[in-house]
Parts: sequence; structure tokens; C-alpha cells
Amino acid sequence: MTELAADRPSILDVANHCGLSKATVSKALNAPADSKLVSATTRARVQDAVKKLGYRPNWRAQALARRRSQAIAITYSSPVGAVPRGVYWEIVDALEKHLVERDYIPTFLHVRRAEERVERMLSDGRFDGCISLGLIAPAVLKMIRRHGVPAVLINSGADASWSRVNPNDLQGGTEAMAHLLGQGHRRILYYAGEAVLDHPSAVLRHEAYRRGMQQAGLEPLPVFVGTASMLADHIEQSRDAAPTAIVDFEHWSAIRLLQALWRRGIRVPTDISLVTFNDTHPVADLTPPLTTVALPGQMMAMRAVEMLLRQLEEPERGPETVTLDETLVVRESTAPVSAG
Repeated sequence: MTELAADRPSILDVANHCGLSKATVSKALNAPADSKLVSATTRARVQDAVKKLGYRPNWRAQALARRRSQAIAITYSSPVGAVPRGVYWEIVDALEKHLVERDYIPTFLHVRRAEERVERMLSDGRFDGCISLGLIAPAVLKMIRRHGVPAVLINSGADASWSRVNPNDLQGGTEAMAHLLGQGHRRILYYAGEAVLDHPSAVLRHEAYRRGMQQAGLEPLPVFVGTASMLADHIEQSRDAAPTAIVDFEHWSAIRLLQALWRRGIRVPTDISLVTFNDTHPVADLTPPLTTVALPGQMMAMRAVEMLLRQLEEPERGPETVTLDETLVVRESTAPVSAG
């Protein structure tokens, strides 16, 4: 034993200081605040002794006693790399903050497929629970369920048999359409990016566009699918039939579209307005800064942590779904149609 460990006060020192048994001190330190196992007076005595002696519980002993690893897997399945991009940066930062505050260790786990290593880590009790980001493969979901790992899925597209935290893309898209329609735009195009995704976010954002057009008495334009350069060519060649505004599915394709339009001499918002989703770097630092629909990343992370910890304390608890509203952030990429 090191000199530092030998000098460190133990739970026995706290018990002797208070004139209580180790078991009573343990209950006072670990039982919930509303527990009847110890009185409020006893709990206060123990807490005063802890402060006076500088006692800190042994993390390893607590983990063994609780049969917990205190580790939470943060899983992400994107093929682009081991670090989440875009809006997920903000979510990961908030997850780390809220988990560490509660003495849990977030462990990032990049899952490309139902790999043997993932199966092994889930089956050997290495993680107390799991929080997933974005789309997650059905094979991985089956693996999580097979090993009984408590899980909360953020914007995953999974069904209601899982605990989920989702952004309200229909509400956010509706606000984006109301903004453009309120500026007098009538030829509004929805840009889906280079492929039509079956993720709920893609479905709901397009649905918000379609409803907005129909409720304004307008015929929705065909969804454009293709590269940013292809869309810029389409706009350049359309002349009088060109859209006056675009709703883009996500910010990366909007950034590429902004560049493609600029190269063709089409100016945003003088010639065409542009609104997109995900209020994350670098949308505010572009020329012009982009009008966006911001996802509630920090709130999504906080609610996911709360839901997961409730599952750990109440294993019999059923799945729940939380849907959080988005926020329209108006910047210089949108303007009244008369500016064109």
C-alpha cells in the first residue's frame, strides 16, 4: 500500500468519528435521500464527518458493491469515421458532461457492423448501458437487446419498443416553410441531397415542406436528388421557372450548394434564398451565414442520460419516447422574394 493510500481516511474512520457502525455509515452515504433506512439526523452527522475528515469513497469498491462498471457506451455507426460529425459533436459534448457529473465514464464505441468485438464487450458486462447516436444497424440493436443492455437511442429511426429521444423535425420544417412563405416565396424547392434517405428525419422534413406548400395553396415541386453542382446547373438553366427559395435537408449539402451557386454567379439571398437544418459549425461563419433549423442537441443529450439512469435504477421500466422541438435561427441566407 502506498503512503498516499495509507493516509487516506476510510469508511471505518468515518464510522469511529460518528460512533456508528460501518453499515450505518454506508447506508447514509449510498441510500437515496428519501430512504427510511437512516434518519435525516444520522445522514447529516455522517456528511459532516465526511467533510471534516476528507473521506472519499473507493470507486472500485462502490462499483463492485453495486455490480456496476460505471461505464456507458456511446455508439455511433456512421461509415465516415470514428468521431461523430456535425450536430453530433454538440450532443457528444453534452453527453460527456452529464455522465461525468453523475460519476459515469462515457466510452465511445464506433460500430461499423455487428462485429464480434462489439458482441464480446456487450456480453461481458463491460458497460452498464448504451446511448446510440443516429442510425444504428438492426443487427446491433438485436445484439443490445439479446444481452439485456439498457439503452436509449438518439435520433435513431428505431421503433417505439426502444427508449428514444428524437428531434421534432416536422415542427422544425414547418417553421422553416412558414418563414419562406412569409417572405413571399412561392416557388420553393426541397433538396434531399445526393440520395433519398429512409431515416425519419428525412421523411418528416420533406413532409413539412409538402404540407407547407399545400396549405399555402401551392403545388409542391418535385424533390431534387443529386449533387450540389447538378442542382446549381438546374437552377441556372430554369431561368424564369427557377425556384426563389430552397429548403435543404442538411447543412453539409447546403454548404456545397452555396459554393456551387456562387461559382455560377447566382447570389444568396439576392437571387435565391436558402434554409437548411442543423445549426452547427460552420453555418454561422459562411458568407452569407445560413438560416437554419437548430436541433436541441444539448437537451437531447441531457434527456437521454436521465432516461438511461432511470432504466438502471428501475430495470422493469418500459420504453419511453421523448420528442423535443427545434428552433428556427434566421440569418442572412434568406430574404423577401422581392429582393430577387
